[in-house]
Amino acid sequence: MKLLPFALLLGSALLAGAADLPKARIAVVGGTYLNDILMDSGWLKSQFTVETKVGRSPVIHYGEVDGVPFYYVDGHGGGKWLETWAALYDLGVKEAIGGATAGGINLAMKTRDFVVPHDLIDFNTDRPKMIPPGTLKDEGFVLARLTPAVDPLIHRILVEESRAVLRPDRSFDDINIHEKAVVVQAAGGRFETAAEIAYFKQIGGDVVTMNVGTEISYARQAGINYACLVIVSNPAEGIAPWGWDSLTGVYQKLNPAALAIVRRALPRLAKLPVEGRVGDALRVHPEMTAKPQKPGD
Repeated sequence: MKLLPFALLLGSALLAGAADLPKARIAVVGGTYLNDILMDSGWLKSQFTVETKVGRSPVIHYGEVDGVPFYYVDGHGGGKWLETWAALYDLGVKEAIGGATAGGINLAMKTRDFVVPHDLIDFNTDRPKMIPPGTLKDEGFVLARLTPAVDPLIHRILVEESRAVLRPDRSFDDINIHEKAVVVQAAGGRFETAAEIAYFKQIGGDVVTMNVGTEISYARQAGINYACLVIVSNPAEGIAPWGWDSLTGVYQKLNPAALAIVRRALPRLAKLPVEGRVGDALRVHPEMTAKPQKPGD
């Protein structure tokens, strides 16, 4: 079922009435690991856009499944990376799941394997590295640390629910679940060259994709706890031969499994503590001054 363009129908009245929008503390940011399957799931109830300090957001869907409300952004926000994460911040999101399909660099991470990355290398060249100052409510300079790069609690949930979905199904016996991996975000706009992949492998990359690195960075800057699920759709260039015809089978078989993992994960995310997680201690740089800030400094 395709949703009507709700945001366009309501227009500026909806943009101005952010306080009246449906509330959720969880967001799912879709990539090719979900494609259109969540859009057709029947979970999504309405859609809207919001005006942020960096521009209008992409369409944000509000949905509910198993009693858990959540927001969904399709296709990584359709090129509106800053606007996506500024909007999720303004909406009060605290937990987020992202994901993508990827090329396998590490020979152990073969086509159809599920990967839950723990770190990243970012070769993005066309997107801002940081959310512009003044976009967030924080006082001080938001200069995020990425150690750890993803939220450990959401990371663990995605690993455990991947096992819960895949391991009982014998048709998935050939699929490995990797709970650690360095994801390389390439510049995008084209597939990488074999020489680039050889370099990524040399510096420790395990899989290569084009968007989740940005999401890891922006989520941390916005104080949103985030981890992602990646499916290996093909060998990275130069690792092994592959063709376009192999991708369809990956999506048709594994996107439903990814949706089941997300469904199982959402109630667990809803129960996570907001406090005591990766947060301000890794985001806001102390004032850069030699003057004492408080007694004993």
